Amino acid sequence: MIGNKTVIVIGTVDTKGPELDYLRQQVKAAGCEALLMDVGVHNKSETRADITGDDVVKATNDQIESIRSLPRGEAVEKMSNSAAVYLAKMVADGNAHGVIGLGGSGGTTICAAAMRGLPYGLPKLLVSTLASGNTRWHIGISDIVMMPSILDIGGLNPMLQMVLKNAAGAIAGMVNHHEAYIPSGKPVVTFTMYGTTTPGVSATRKIVEDAGFEPWVFHASGVGGKTMERMIDLGYVKGVVDMTLAEIGAHLIGGLHDAGPERLDAAGKVGIPQLIVPGAADTVVLPPRDQIPEKFKNRILNFHNPTMTTMRTEPDENRAIGEFIARKLNASHGPVKVLFPWGGLSSIDHPGKIFYLPEANKALFETLKINLKPEIELLEDDHHLDDPEFAQRAAGIFLKMIEKTH
Repeated sequence: MIGNKTVIVIGTVDTKGPELDYLRQQVKAAGCEALLMDVGVHNKSETRADITGDDVVKATNDQIESIRSLPRGEAVEKMSNSAAVYLAKMVADGNAHGVIGLGGSGGTTICAAAMRGLPYGLPKLLVSTLASGNTRWHIGISDIVMMPSILDIGGLNPMLQMVLKNAAGAIAGMVNHHEAYIPSGKPVVTFTMYGTTTPGVSATRKIVEDAGFEPWVFHASGVGGKTMERMIDLGYVKGVVDMTLAEIGAHLIGGLHDAGPERLDAAGKVGIPQLIVPGAADTVVLPPRDQIPEKFKNRILNFHNPTMTTMRTEPDENRAIGEFIARKLNASHGPVKVLFPWGGLSSIDHPGKIFYLPEANKALFETLKINLKPEIELLEDDHHLDDPEFAQRAAGIFLKMIEKTH
């Protein structure tokens, strides 16, 4: 045994009592203290919980009997809110060092809601029947690890016991070897990147890093952009080099990598320097080729990989993207510059490449020019986003901007 750190085992004891009790035992066997937290919303159980449902709901001044009288959906929502408050307090008070959840659809919903608000880095593992489906609604921008239960959680048997024993070992290892985030002391600068903007972003990042900054690169996958915005809100970030804006097109046009309507909000609210490069504004990510929505089938499409297809934005769409960017940047309280690479916005936006459509890029630039307030400088560069010369210029502009704020 490495230590006495405590893992909260969370689940609906009324429907998964024996399985949760087995998981609790296995966590203890793996070297941690284990407390079973009941988030069931219906019947009582013969399995004894260390933290009862009534204990949990009192965190939000509710009573378990009143919650049990509600329709299932409302009861699950109430319990989810209470569990999040209760668990957050346990972590803040130093009484919980990790959490493992177990559930089907309802249990997964409650457990994930309780875990999502916990600090980044705190070990969180969720064994779920839904782990191989659409997990975005459950994980959000948290760092929950989801593990497939393989079987439904409907009685202990050697197969499910194997899964739960593996999960217990995983959470115990995560907890006992966890190291908290320790800042390097260097100012953090965030970047956004795609596969089709990697050369340009990487070269720019290297120059900024060599100048004494700590770069954090976010994949512009929807979740990536949202996470970057959250990190800025949390105060980790001193400057932003936003070179991949495909999430905006996904939000406006309809794509997989939608970061929502808050994209480009956080840095402006905080007032930190922003250099905006509309890299990958030519791109909207769609599902695999055999699942593309009918309305997009006659568009310029690129087979990116077996799990996704990319679609070229058209002039009207780029105007809408430009209006979105301008509206957000115009509300900024800090220094902002926009740098436009006329040579191309992505690795497949070159003469002879599938996304080469100069009129669409021009529509984006002209929209920015018309809509950006005069205080925001719109700079032009003849190079492609991926050219080393562009990276030199982008990094130089940003470094001068952030120099003035330190």
